Order: sequence, then C-alpha cells, then structure tokens
Amino acid sequence: MLQSTQLAGFGAQALTADVTPNAISISDLSAAGFVATALTNAVTISGINAPITLRFATSTPMTLARTLTVFRDGTPVLVGDSGNTIDVTVTNGQVLQAELANALDLSFWAGTVSLINLTDANTTLATFAFSLQDTGSGGGGGGGGGGGQVP
Repeated sequence: MLQSTQLAGFGAQALTADVTPNAISISDLSAAGFVATALTNAVTISGINAPITLRFATSTPMTLARTLTVFRDGTPVLVGDSGNTIDVTVTNGQVLQAELANALDLSFWAGTVSLINLTDANTTLATFAFSLQDTGSGGGGGGGGGGGQVP
C-alpha cells in the first residue's frame, strides 16, 4: 500500500525586500576657485537586497552654472543643472559620490544637500552642507612689452 507523506516547512517562501541601507555619513564641502568644485567622500551602499532609488535634494536650486554630478562606482551617471533634486538607483555594494560645482563668476553658492531613500518611505540617510565661492575668470595677464632696443 502506498501512503502519501506531507513535508511541512519546505515550501518556497518569498524573501522580503530589504530596502534600508546601513548608516552612511557624508562630510560637509567647501571650495573656492575659478570654478569652485568639491567632491564628497565615497559612501558604500550596503545592507540592502533590492535596488533602491535615492534622491539628492539641494536646499538652493541648481542651474546651468551650479551643478550636482552623481558618481556611481567612480563613473559620472547624472548631472543636475536645474531644480532641486536628482535621483539615482543603486544596488547593494555600489559606491556613491556627489560633486558640486559653482561656475557662476564672482558668486557664492551655499546650502545643504539631503540624501533621501525614496524606496524606504522618504527616509533621510544623510545631510551635508556645502559652500562654493567662484573667484571669477581671473581676467587675463597683460601683454608683454617689446622691450627690445631700437636700432
């Protein structure tokens, strides 16, 4: 006689997506120069098992002369040059950096940037301040004089 046996506990179970990364910290930025540019420290996104969308949100707007570039694993993937936000999707183990640049002659651009996890109920992961002083085009040097002797 053949009997059927039921095995309990061996059914396939769906994994719950973990979209909350481990804590990160981004240092404040400050720079001055012909085009004031500053790059954040590299942060590794870890502790997740599904892709997440992160938003860089600036307290003061970006423009064509005031930009935020997002680097993922060392490669620039997005440039924000208008509005106040730029979104990027990341997976576990990827490294993020942001570069802010102020190329508006003789101007000061300052504020804060928040890194927000849109996938996890808009949780703020980090906030950092920035201040960028563009020192202008620098003009040009004067032309050299002839300085030679007249025959």
